[in-house]
Amino acid sequence: MNMTIFSNTVFLDFIKGPMVWLSFIIFGLGLIVQTIRLLKLTRIKEARRFAPDAAIVPQTDLSKWERFTRYFAFLRITVLGANACLVLVSFIFHVCLVITPIFVLGHNVLLDTSFGISLVSFPEQISDILTKFVIAGGLLFFMRRLFLRRVRMISTVNDFILLFVAVAPFLTGFLAYHHIFNYNIMIVLHILCGELMLMLIPFSKFFHMVFFFISRFMIVSEHSLGSPKRSWQY
Repeated sequence: MNMTIFSNTVFLDFIKGPMVWLSFIIFGLGLIVQTIRLLKLTRIKEARRFAPDAAIVPQTDLSKWERFTRYFAFLRITVLGANACLVLVSFIFHVCLVITPIFVLGHNVLLDTSFGISLVSFPEQISDILTKFVIAGGLLFFMRRLFLRRVRMISTVNDFILLFVAVAPFLTGFLAYHHIFNYNIMIVLHILCGELMLMLIPFSKFFHMVFFFISRFMIVSEHSLGSPKRSWQY
């Protein structure tokens, strides 16, 4: 591989400077635009939260134990009841995907050097383990989409591309940290993959990281938490 581009000072300065700012600007503005767009699809409306068999037995007449058993029965027909192991793996994958870049030592050193802001950082061994969780989870989801027939039927090329984009920053960072292959190439690819993922978040299925909280806390009948006041406009 021609390594000239990976050692070009102008190119490196660009992806470590203006490209980083551009990525965060697109990410931030994209989140604002998409959130406003999502809220325009809903409206404030007083509505009762869903309660199983509410028409038969008023919710207020149920004991705490009966309410618990009814909601537990409802959970059995969700993905949590169908495949609790997959939910656990997905939860660990998403948590590691979000917190690792924020608390990894290398990123916080750069943040401190550039802006004088110092955050709490994980020990390098912990960050390495969390990175392995993300890579392993990504491999599991890839194999699941590839070999599980019911999942493969609803998977598109775009799903595989987005999965690769999500895992690529962690894979390249892992390879660079352990000096597997050429370090300069891996660290450049790591930066580019991270910037690409940031820019794609507002305009792809990655936006579910924001939509999850909006739907759970603001929109009625979306397995809502708290007391949501908005409903979809039909």
